[in-house]
Amino acid sequence: MTEEMESHVHVGDIIEIKKGQEKGENAKVIAVYNNSVAVELNRKEKNGNPARTIVNHSKYVVKS
Repeated sequence: MTEEMESHVHVGDIIEIKKGQEKGENAKVIAVYNNSVAVELNRKEKNGNPARTIVNHSKYVVKS
């Protein structure tokens, strides 16, 4: 069984970050890894690109 199936999160899902610097923010999953997910946050960086970060599986909950 893959980690993606175990964590019940898929690319395109919206998560709420529960711990860390981005606590309370919603983010869109762009990649699923063994111990974490890569997400796009709902804000832009200074260069105009969407802000992205990596979140450990234990530090978020899936919203949709």
